[in-house]
Amino acid sequence: MRSNKDWTPTDFEALPADAQPVTQYKPAGDRATYDRLYTHWGTTSARDHYRIAWRRMAANTGERTLIPALLPPGAAHVDPVFSAGTSSGSSTQLILTLGLASSILADFEIRSRSRNDIRGTDFNLLPTLHTESPLASRIVSRVLRLNCVTDAYADLWSECWDEVFLEDSPILERYDERPVGPVWTPDTPLRRAEDRRNAQAEVDVMVAIMLGVPIEDLCTIYRTQFAVLYDNDHAASKSKQPYVYDANGRQVPTPVRQAWDKRKRPESNADMPLDERTHTHPGSGVTYVYELPFRTRDRELDFRRIHKSLS
Repeated sequence: MRSNKDWTPTDFEALPADAQPVTQYKPAGDRATYDRLYTHWGTTSARDHYRIAWRRMAANTGERTLIPALLPPGAAHVDPVFSAGTSSGSSTQLILTLGLASSILADFEIRSRSRNDIRGTDFNLLPTLHTESPLASRIVSRVLRLNCVTDAYADLWSECWDEVFLEDSPILERYDERPVGPVWTPDTPLRRAEDRRNAQAEVDVMVAIMLGVPIEDLCTIYRTQFAVLYDNDHAASKSKQPYVYDANGRQVPTPVRQAWDKRKRPESNADMPLDERTHTHPGSGVTYVYELPFRTRDRELDFRRIHKSLS
């Protein structure tokens, strides 16, 4: 890496089942000593468990502040990352907590403290979601499908599997829905960008309902406290370009979007040459053809649609 801006988005559609994330760090010195000195929870290493991890540095004015991820067993991290988990608790509760941590409301609570770092004590102050809630399983199913993107999470998927997942239909549009079951397969994760965005929006509203936060308050928090996210959704400033999706739920890359803008935003494939709608992903090397019509999404309107469906 040349800098903190030297990165490439993950192509979830092409991500292999056995993919491993790129890292700049690896353990140095004697491995046995490293393992012995690594954080232990009781008699077991923290690395033996699934954990919620987040970036310690708080980007209080960025698109998001609390940026959580799910670490599989065996993964380690350095000090700029914090993690939390349990050696004996419920896997379902862990995933429900991850759903909370990924929500706009949890992000707002962290952001409102105006701290430079997000440490374990900050994370512990977040509210608790309870598995007994009727919405809990719906949050868990979405969070699992957003995070269990490789076979490193296969055991967790099986541990958390519930037959009620089969009855849980998406609320917003889903463009690449695939059948799921108790065994993890490459069809388990949500891979299309818009499907992932929509599932997260559903989690945001479900968390708000479980915490008793009115939909008007959720929309106000999004609109007034997440200026960068709002800008990326709406291109409210001239320096920004909005998130744009094609007819198949793929996020349109910048070169294709610019060509679309230059042609005054046509709505039919016939009005935009194939080569201008074709782009090779810089990470996976896979070439995609983007189908018109393209569109942006109104997150606040979607929040209200989701809330109405759940009310």
